[in-house]
Amino acid sequence: MTTQKSRKKWFLTALLLFAIVAVACGLALALQPHSQNSGAGNLDQGITIFWPYHVLLMAIGFILLVTGFIVARFHKTRSWYKSHMTLEVCGVTCIIAGIFVGIYMVMLSGFPQLHNIHEMLGITTGILVITAIILGYCIKRATISKKIVRQSHRWLGRIVICLMIITIVFGIIFLLPLLGR
Repeated sequence: MTTQKSRKKWFLTALLLFAIVAVACGLALALQPHSQNSGAGNLDQGITIFWPYHVLLMAIGFILLVTGFIVARFHKTRSWYKSHMTLEVCGVTCIIAGIFVGIYMVMLSGFPQLHNIHEMLGITTGILVITAIILGYCIKRATISKKIVRQSHRWLGRIVICLMIITIVFGIIFLLPLLGR
């Protein structure tokens, strides 16, 4: 009976989180561009409008992922696992939404996709974040080599946090000249 309640609780939490992200992304995507010109390098249609939404989603995701890491590493209370899992899933959801807003933002601006180090690192880190979540899900379900799955999850989580910091730095380096014009 408790397993069924737990599943229902997680389903409702995931549904609520999905609704929040959908509304946030929907509001961002519903904004009308300032300029009706199209073509390569049309900064006013994409980057200058949508970068705050991209940054907000990615910052929230990063904070949630780091908080989940801290809970798992240093705050082993009775309910640390549920806290860790909730924080990580919410963080990954924000990261995925931020990636989609970033892709949409660059697409509207007319710039080519994956043309700078920030974008390439961002997509790579996003894939690794999803992989880390999948590995975390597999830890409880692994029958053979549970220790290897756990170690892979731990090390991939650490690598992802480091890559996220590097990606943030390159994003700031890339964004400052674009907004300073």
